[in-house]
This record gives sequence, structure tokens and C-alpha cells, in this order.
Amino acid sequence: MLDELNRVIYDGAQQIFKDGDEGGCVYLIEEGTVEIFITDQGRECRLGLMGKGELFGEVSLIGYRPRSATVRAVERTVLIPITQQLVENLLEQSDPILRHFLRTILDRFINYEANAFESTTTAFVPTAQANRRSVLKGEVTQKISLMHGMGRALTRDEFQLHYQPICDLSDGRIVGFEALIRWNHPIDGLMPPMDFLWIAEQTGQIRDIGLWTLERACKDWPMLKRYTESEAPFVSVNLSASQLINESLVEDVRSILLDHAMSPAEIKLEMTETAMVSHPDIAQQIFKRLIELGSSLALDDYGTGHSGLGHLQRYPIGTLKIDRVFIAPVLDSKHNTEIVRSSITLAHSLEMDVVAEGVENAEVRTILLEMGCDFGQGWYFGRPSTIQDLEIRYTNG
Repeated sequence: MLDELNRVIYDGAQQIFKDGDEGGCVYLIEEGTVEIFITDQGRECRLGLMGKGELFGEVSLIGYRPRSATVRAVERTVLIPITQQLVENLLEQSDPILRHFLRTILDRFINYEANAFESTTTAFVPTAQANRRSVLKGEVTQKISLMHGMGRALTRDEFQLHYQPICDLSDGRIVGFEALIRWNHPIDGLMPPMDFLWIAEQTGQIRDIGLWTLERACKDWPMLKRYTESEAPFVSVNLSASQLINESLVEDVRSILLDHAMSPAEIKLEMTETAMVSHPDIAQQIFKRLIELGSSLALDDYGTGHSGLGHLQRYPIGTLKIDRVFIAPVLDSKHNTEIVRSSITLAHSLEMDVVAEGVENAEVRTILLEMGCDFGQGWYFGRPSTIQDLEIRYTNG
């Protein structure tokens, strides 16, 4: 990155900036030497020398203050100016939690400096920048809180699974269930996965949460299985991108299945297209081992990610799940109708079965049946519910 930045050359004895000048950038010394002076009772006092590889001017940069010293080149000196805007851009591109920590450290440094040395010039922070920092601080503080809360949630049993039935479109029989995680947050109430799982991905907590989900689904399976009417019933569990490249995944699945005396054929592991593209070779190896174990794989949210025929050909996928964004408007959009029809035909040609997500009414079910779709999932067949609510629904139903 430094190769892309401009250079400024100063001759010996040439002033770079003086005490009181406006700040705005920090300098990295690429060649040469500079000397630092301050003014004390009208006299110049040299504080020291700085050479190649050293930074100067950073206090004004991070504090939006005027220069607090005078700097001159001792000899021919090449400097790399690093502007305030560049620093801000780099911070914006960094991890949000790391960015928050850096902001906190800088703010504390600035506050310390302000208390230690009284200044006649008020530090000025542009309004837009101050507003961005305020928003960032609030957002990241909340994310850090969620990060710690997720660790607590596992030990306090705050996570719960809701199960949604997957049904045969021809007669409505339940053939399986999809396990969908929720967080029963002590303050914010029931939280959907989109509100917290992405943070778990960033922090590495997703592995523990993923294992908890698989274990709980296997634990609940004997009761869930009672509500199915299929020769090959199953429960689907979603896998994250980071789980797919974890070499311990297969052994984790094997161990949990053994603990609950569950047949590998009764667990279906779902992943998205996006999850497969980051490390395709590793994913392919793990998929192969999962198939050898006896489990089956489903491609979730088909059509919304990195869609491509290569994924369907390359990986041992047994089920294609067409995303609700294509299913919901299928009655009103010829374009969507053709996308769904073509996806079903393609999947069947590759010996996959097809699940349509987001089936909300009988009309959608009928048109999907006419297209040859195998299974449906959506509120028409049943909303996601806890194991306790399912027991009440199907026992009384």
C-alpha cells in the first residue's frame, strides 16, 4: 500500500511544519532525518531526532489539533504523508469490533492529552465525522454485547429450535422438518437468526452454536419423527460457511448421531450457495465424507447466491430448495414461473428432489404440483414452532 502513496522531498534545514500549523496528516520517514523543536519562553528547544521508519505528527492527526512542535529536515529527507482521510478509510474497512477498540483507545488518548495540557485552541471534530463515530460506537457496543450474550446463551439454554414441516405437495403428508434456531434473549425477546448468527460467524462462536443446533435437533428427533408420514423421514439442520470448512465437522456429526442413536440417513444438512464458493475444494472433500457417513445434503436458498450449474454438478447434492423470492410471485410473474419450472426440471435431471420454500396458499401449491415439484415448505403447511407447540398441534389435530 505504501508504494501507492505520494512522496514529499525536503532539503536540509527546510521546515516541514511549525508549531501552531493546522494538522491533517502524519509523516512516515522513508529516507533522511528530521529534528523536533518546541518553543519554551521564546526560545527554541530541540527535543530530538527521528530517522528512517519513524512516524511524526500523529498527535495532530488523531486529535484534530494544530501542530504542537516544529519539525525541520536535517538532511535531504523523503517523507510519506498519511492523510486523515486515508486513516479513516482504513478504519472503515477494518473489522467493526477492532475499529471500535481503536476508536476507544484514540479517544482515551485524546482525553488524557486534553486533561494533561491545557490548550487555547479547541479541538474541532467535523459534525459529520462526529455523527458517524457516535453511530458506530452505538452499533459496535451493541454487537459486542451480543457477542458476550451468545456465550451466556449457550450455558443458560437461551437458544431454542423452532421446527417447520416439509410436506409432500401431492397429499400434504409431513416428510420431514427443518430446524430453525431462535434466541430467547432476556431483554430483547425472541430474536431471529439473521439478527445474531452473522456476528457468531465473525467471532468464531458459530461452531459451538452449530453443534448445539445439531445436538438439539437429534435429541428432539424421536418426537418429531412421530409426526412424519414417510418411509424416509428426516430433520434438516443448516450449516454455516465456517462449519463447511472445519475438518472436525464430519466427526462432530458422527459423534452426535451416535450419542442419540440416530441413523445418519435421517439427518439432512443444508448449506447455501454462498457457503460453498469460498473454499470449494475443502467443501467438496467434507461433502464426500458426509455422504459416505450416510447423511444427505440440501442446497438452500437456490437462486439467491452464486448460482451456477457447476455447483449442482460438482457437489453431491440430493435436494434443491428453491428460495421463496421466486415462489411467492409465481402466480403473478411469468418470468418467475419459468425460473421455477426450469429449476425443477434441472434438479430432476440431476436426480435431485425439490423443495419449494415460502408456499403460503393452495393456489401456489397447485401450480407447483403442475410443474412437478416434490415438496413444499411454508405457512400453508405450518409455521415454525417449538417442539412443545408441535405436540399440542398434532396431538389435538
